[in-house]
Amino acid sequence: MVEPRSRAQREAEFIDAARQMYAGLEEWYDQHPDASFGEIEVEARRRRRVLMGHALKILINERDSGYQLTPPMCPTCEQPMRFERYRPWHVCSLEGDTTLERAYYVCPRCEGQTLFPLGPEAEATARPLE
Repeated sequence: MVEPRSRAQREAEFIDAARQMYAGLEEWYDQHPDASFGEIEVEARRRRRVLMGHALKILINERDSGYQLTPPMCPTCEQPMRFERYRPWHVCSLEGDTTLERAYYVCPRCEGQTLFPLGPEAEATARPLE
């Protein structure tokens, strides 16, 4: 499980990752001095997707893991659920792929009833997009 960190710590990690991405792009260009603009752009996009996947992971994982001090109530029996573990959630997006870690709850009374809280960062996906 990733521990929550302050905004300043998350920002510093992102800036360091961005510096490393740019340094890697400089090294790539040193090795490919005759690359066309299009080839440079393709390499920059590839590296940007990796960077943005990392940025999303920093932003979401290091803020909130979905763990709740007061366990959520089972939607079936309305009794407290039990925290089981942190579970990975692989997300593929236009900006970059990443793996998030979310708290995973089960109901000890209702067979098969589980909850994988999205957390406040993902609430927009729960609403209609129209």
